[in-house]
Amino acid sequence: MDSPEFLGPYRIGEKLGRGGMGTVYAGVHEKTGERVAVKLIAEHVSDEMRFRRRFDAEVETLKRLRHPNIVRLIGYGEQEGRLFYSMELVQGESLLARLKREKRLPWMFVLDVAIQVCSALKHAHDLGVIHRDLKPANLVLTPSGEIKLVDFGIAKIFGHEQTAEGSVLGTADYMAPEQATGAGITSRVDLYALGCVMYAMLCGRPPFRGKTVSQVIEMVKSKDPAPLDLIDPELPEDIVQIVHHLLAKDPADRPPTALAVNNRLKAMRAGLSRQMTLNGDNLDTGIEEPHVEIRTHGIDLSDEAIAGLDSTGSAATRPHDNQTNVHTGNAKKGPLTRLENQRQMSADPSAGTADPSAGTVHEPGAAPGDNTLPMIGKATKTPQTGTGFTTGRSENEATDDAYMGTRDTHFQTVADSDTDGGFFRTTNVESDGKAKHVFSIAALVIGLILAIVAVFYAMRKPTADQLLATIDNAVAAGQTDEAQRDIERFLKLHPQHPRVDELSELRQSYQLDGTLRRLRLQSKIRTSQPPVYETEFLAAMELRRTEPDQAQEKLQQWLSVFVDPDMTAADPRTELQTLAEFELARLKRDRPAAENERRLDELLSRVGSAMELPKEESMERLRAIIKLYEDEAWAAPAVQAARDQLNR
Repeated sequence: MDSPEFLGPYRIGEKLGRGGMGTVYAGVHEKTGERVAVKLIAEHVSDEMRFRRRFDAEVETLKRLRHPNIVRLIGYGEQEGRLFYSMELVQGESLLARLKREKRLPWMFVLDVAIQVCSALKHAHDLGVIHRDLKPANLVLTPSGEIKLVDFGIAKIFGHEQTAEGSVLGTADYMAPEQATGAGITSRVDLYALGCVMYAMLCGRPPFRGKTVSQVIEMVKSKDPAPLDLIDPELPEDIVQIVHHLLAKDPADRPPTALAVNNRLKAMRAGLSRQMTLNGDNLDTGIEEPHVEIRTHGIDLSDEAIAGLDSTGSAATRPHDNQTNVHTGNAKKGPLTRLENQRQMSADPSAGTADPSAGTVHEPGAAPGDNTLPMIGKATKTPQTGTGFTTGRSENEATDDAYMGTRDTHFQTVADSDTDGGFFRTTNVESDGKAKHVFSIAALVIGLILAIVAVFYAMRKPTADQLLATIDNAVAAGQTDEAQRDIERFLKLHPQHPRVDELSELRQSYQLDGTLRRLRLQSKIRTSQPPVYETEFLAAMELRRTEPDQAQEKLQQWLSVFVDPDMTAADPRTELQTLAEFELARLKRDRPAAENERRLDELLSRVGSAMELPKEESMERLRAIIKLYEDEAWAAPAVQAARDQLNR
């Protein structure tokens, strides 16, 4: 089938790709000169009413996505019974291509990418849109260092029911466990996928790799990924923690929202940048000028890509992977200059000839196969008239109808759309205007009431029980930042509460953990040797779990060696002194409990070994254990176990 000369307001140029679902063309808006990628849906697909309903419903959602990090849906319509839609062309390269070339990426660059992706996800999730197929092939790096997220909702439009092994192999590497098991999908599947993408950028491969889809899916469901700090011990601990937090199997164990992740990433980047600046290190963001390409992201070329799925192999082994590139040859020559040149060419018939089959202009002297931008001057073929567009524009602007056929023909520009029903429905403009006016007034009134209520509740002093419940929930969820904030507030508002001592100790424990993370990070990124008092402090703290007696002795020695009576609050040793004294007191207090726990374990093992003795000897040993330790509270479990064995 020959390429159409026009689709809606677009003059169609060269064919960029083709699949069973349809064909992708380069296009130029006849009036504005805007360059787009246009997907013409295959006729056998467009004729299915079920597909048309899903297409209409999903476009209504996608056209609300307006964010600098999301590839923009420009328009959609119908040409002689064939559905089509247009999206922006993006210059740059995919993150997948960057990973194939460089394997591992600098962690500062990884933070920059993740922050931009989180911003895009937050916008989408606020509108109730879930991407479902976030992966390196769907992230584009532009020459300016901006990240563009593509394929939002496309998989949902074209159906996500394929279960054949070849249909899901590409995305299994970045699939959340609940997707693999067919459980309910929430926005946290995108956060899991973000963790997979960050993992791949940091270590050069996804968290799980297998020879078949079933192997990968089984690992996604049941295995934990290799710890990042074992693969690369030089990674900052904060980055390792947030990636593994995102990769939690249970969605409830992941961060709650993209906004929460974004805030953590921004704070992390600021802290790491500040530390590297203080150490005199250069900030290597890893952002380079990408190879400039024109890409049809968001308008996928293969059936599998349209469905949000790879067709063969893993994402790292596919030759094209959801993208079609048309090299411009001159990255500095902008689209407007090229279009102006072509307008000038159109005034001179000898400047070039139109090729109806390709929809392109061949410049004089160019090889027949050379691809150039579509000519946007006078058409060489007189278009049919008699039909119009549903564009939402004023009457004198709706001149695009000169390029449409005689069958069902519509085109809707997303930016101008005020409809709520999609292009398969009709609307009453006057009634819509009145309804929106009433809705705006009602929204303002409701917003004012909510603001007054919020101010009222903000001024109320929370009760101790309310704050304690919030603190306990944050601690249980591992949300240390939120827990610390609420603990500080509790101690100020309720200084006489019985749990003050417990919460004060918890606050200092959090402070100690934070200081240890900071010191470990500093030791990794320093270009010079750290102070002796820092290395000795870290060495003493590392012994707390395994050798508490040695840790206690080393902390006492540290205080004797490095603490001076005339130290000021500005001295960095002052903070470490406070934390060392806190941990020393805790070790002394907990030592009896630890010792009793060790003795109990030994006694329980003696009860167990008694069952291997002859019956008389076994009963004699059990009676002796009961008689010796029945008055010791710490030995109660062992005494009860001995009694149970005697009563059998």
